[in-house]
Amino acid sequence: MKNRYPVLLIALGAVLALLSIFADFIGLGQKGGVPALQVIWAEIGVLIVLLGVGLFIHQRNGTSLPSGFLRGLVEQVRDQPAFTWVVLGFLLACLAFYIFPTFLNPEHRFQYASGYLPPRENIGFDTRLTLDHIRVWFMGEREPKYIFPALSSVLFTPLLLLRYPANFFVVTGFTLASYLILNLLLPLLITKREHRALVFFIFAASIFSYGLQFELETGQFYTIAMTLTAAAIYIFHRHPSYRIFAYILFSISIQLKVFPAIFVVMFVDDWRDWKGILKRFIALGLANFALLFLLGYSYFAVFLSHLIDSGAANELPYNHSIYAFVTSLSLPGWLEGFLYAYFFLCFIVILVRAYVRNEKGIDAALWMACLIGGLMLPAISHDYNLPLLAVPFILVMSAWNVRDVRDVPWMKVVSMLLITAASFAYSATLFPSTARPAWLENSFLFLFVLLTAVVVLGFVQQPINHEGH
Repeated sequence: MKNRYPVLLIALGAVLALLSIFADFIGLGQKGGVPALQVIWAEIGVLIVLLGVGLFIHQRNGTSLPSGFLRGLVEQVRDQPAFTWVVLGFLLACLAFYIFPTFLNPEHRFQYASGYLPPRENIGFDTRLTLDHIRVWFMGEREPKYIFPALSSVLFTPLLLLRYPANFFVVTGFTLASYLILNLLLPLLITKREHRALVFFIFAASIFSYGLQFELETGQFYTIAMTLTAAAIYIFHRHPSYRIFAYILFSISIQLKVFPAIFVVMFVDDWRDWKGILKRFIALGLANFALLFLLGYSYFAVFLSHLIDSGAANELPYNHSIYAFVTSLSLPGWLEGFLYAYFFLCFIVILVRAYVRNEKGIDAALWMACLIGGLMLPAISHDYNLPLLAVPFILVMSAWNVRDVRDVPWMKVVSMLLITAASFAYSATLFPSTARPAWLENSFLFLFVLLTAVVVLGFVQQPINHEGH
């Protein structure tokens, strides 16, 4: 029967509407009060009738639903690009951590997230702290409370020529310029043209992130260090003849913030060339170790002492390291060891996969694993370094495609769920910790989900390395 679907819809809608209208006469009506439930069902029935009428007219005009319409619709959903599920994950996070706490909260009052940054007397606290301790060291007044790698102190010393807040403004300018290069320019250069919508979407969302506000407020310089690392990786893989500059930029980034050292595994172009890899790693290691003595042995000794003695502060919403997560929540001690082991297991799985594939180009999954390691492993790892997730997230999402999954329905469904979960976890880090439920204030769990999703996706579908266009 050609018109069976319109007839069924009209009949179903009519039955619902009539039952709702005559519910009182057949003993199904609401006793007392306004019959709101009956009206809802009547309205739904009328809408179904109208849908059936519209479909009837559509078929009468010579067009009809193709055979296998529902099956084709399901296949279209399964074949959506990764960008669709990235946007879905972002929207879910936006609903959970912005719309609900701001507009749909139990207090029924507009509550914009506030108080998510620790109160300071003046903005640019970390910039002033850095310069103060550099000044103390060079003037020899006393031993500084905090100390930084020697090259870092040398590079920041010229800022002592400026008074506050001018020196803070300079650091802010460098941070914003670095953010533009790191999260927009480099992804556009690395990814293919078809992924530009994804690049612009993530950049537009991340530029308003809580983590970036935190970094700018404190005057931190994680974005500057990561931009140097990312530029070094890009030069190494895309412009091999200029690799000397890649090594220089990478070494500077390590001296600014020690954690970029984990990215040394990104400087591999042939995983079978063990001799070349070892030479490169040893040379980089010796060069960076030598730079620690740039201001003499006494400076190195104090720096090493401070590095060993550093511990995690009890700032659960702001510190997403494994150590802080376990310590601040008073979780069992064995869980800390398990989480460290879990990270290294995931890292090794991704490394082995890179070795087996041995493809040219930038490995997005390895980049993400390195960054998550840089965020999880140090005892102190505050939320102002969360903006660094944008680049590897863009690269990972542009490297995976649901269409590339083997033609097994459940694998495509798993890919969709993993990409959506990864997008939700990343997007959740964009919103203030105070906008999340208490058990989600710490961002560690989102990093954990991201790492797990990247590892599992590798078993579901084959990623594309970011090689030249």
